[in-house]
Amino acid sequence: MDRLEKTKALSLKKADAVADINLINQHSIRELKPEDVYCFSVALCDNDVDRDTERFTDAALDALAPMFLGKTGIFDHRWSAEKQVARLYRVEVEDTGKKNSLKEPLRVLKGSAYILNNEANKPIIDAIDGGIMKEVSVGCSMSKCTCSICGEPLKLDYRTWHYQCENGHIKGEKYDGKQCVGNLEAPKEVYEWSFVAVPAQRNAGVTKSTQKPEEAFAVLMEIDLSEHGEAIKALMPRLQSALVDRQEREKRAKIIEENKKYLGGIQ
Repeated sequence: MDRLEKTKALSLKKADAVADINLINQHSIRELKPEDVYCFSVALCDNDVDRDTERFTDAALDALAPMFLGKTGIFDHRWSAEKQVARLYRVEVEDTGKKNSLKEPLRVLKGSAYILNNEANKPIIDAIDGGIMKEVSVGCSMSKCTCSICGEPLKLDYRTWHYQCENGHIKGEKYDGKQCVGNLEAPKEVYEWSFVAVPAQRNAGVTKSTQKPEEAFAVLMEIDLSEHGEAIKALMPRLQSALVDRQEREKRAKIIEENKKYLGGIQ
């Protein structure tokens, strides 16, 4: 639930640059012409159950629509300016007229995006047109994940590595013939959407966060980690990187503080 990707190849179709150019220009500094951009449509996420046995509620999809408007499209969730390639200029929830796996009306969060139509982006445009680049994953933070059986919050038990609620319902297990699903609710923040090779949601892709790092660290400090050597090895580079980043921020803050009188109050 910390960072989850979601899978099925998306059918990306070209949007109408001529009809949408005014919407596109709301996000550009210079005025673009239809021939300056390449437009396409993308399914971002939906209310179906994903491979992690979680799903966005209808209310969450409705709340996410305006939050995704204007968000940048990147590659592999790598938060780098050089990886920015596209931007969403229209986002809306579509009632498909179909049913999801829960036999409820399938609703999809769809977006229209644009890419600058230039030589640098030609390989990307060709990959989309050729059906090679299809899968996407979106990055957002959700306030809570609740149990579909009783409505109580689902939390990760680091001792068993299962998500379960206070009533003992475990995500993925069945109770009286009904599967326990994590309902993702109340989005807090939207970051980006990415082209990825293997997302996790069947009709799109999602990265989401509902756990507080402080809670995870508190549990990790208490439990026996001796049987999780490989996971610890994988985590160590991230922890070391975080420490370096913090030290660098503290160093910069110290330099600014020492030179305030020369910077004229600039922070």
